[in-house]
Amino acid sequence: MGDLLDRVSVPRRLEVSAVVVFAAVFWLLLEYGRPGLGISQGFYLAIVLVALAGGPISGAAAGVFATALCAAAGLTHGQSLGSSLEPLGIRFASFSVAGALVGYFAQRGREMLAESFHVLDELLHLARRDAATGVFTAEGFAARVVEEARQSWPFAVLVGEASAASEAALRGVLRDIAGALEAGSVVARLGESRIAVMTPATTPVRAREIADELERAVTGSRFGWALHPQDGDEALSLVGAASERLPERRGSGVVVPLRTTA
Repeated sequence: MGDLLDRVSVPRRLEVSAVVVFAAVFWLLLEYGRPGLGISQGFYLAIVLVALAGGPISGAAAGVFATALCAAAGLTHGQSLGSSLEPLGIRFASFSVAGALVGYFAQRGREMLAESFHVLDELLHLARRDAATGVFTAEGFAARVVEEARQSWPFAVLVGEASAASEAALRGVLRDIAGALEAGSVVARLGESRIAVMTPATTPVRAREIADELERAVTGSRFGWALHPQDGDEALSLVGAASERLPERRGSGVVVPLRTTA
């Protein structure tokens, strides 16, 4: 039962609750309703539930429906429709306006919450970017590696050294690297001249070929490679394996540290 409720969305729960309240208040009107008792005020709860679930139009429609139930209960008790037009008019106005207002503010609240989540997502995205070059930081790169590793398909992580005299020159180097990579690849800056790349590759031979292509694309650069999942399943191990395969570090066992996200 609990699992079934978890699969039902909140708006559907509110609508079901509204139907129960409508039915309960209408039954009370049929059984005990008489002028001045105020049982019909219970419809406000059902109207609010519908408005929260569906918005202003649904809230106003719920108000109209509640007015119709009041009229039906009055006719059941022998009241003529003509004698109750004024009370019905007051109920119609109050029910429908209340439903529309509650629905409007509920809808605006949802829109503002969605905008807040969008802004938060943008801020988190920017926080994972290097301010000087626009590529991923170490933390952002680690997060992307985790995301790709969850898909369980092979990919290569390459770590390289590319000297640049200035930040502007480094941005040019990174553009050259990005231009030499397949679509869907990720470029990150791990240090002053340390660059990391994640790109599609299925074999060690292909990973080595990509490293050679990057070295040809950027004069004076050197790249080592690692393949997921053979060399590791998270950023630290993959970057470490690629660092060990850098030409000047091959066999040295030196691992370049990379902070990972929790």
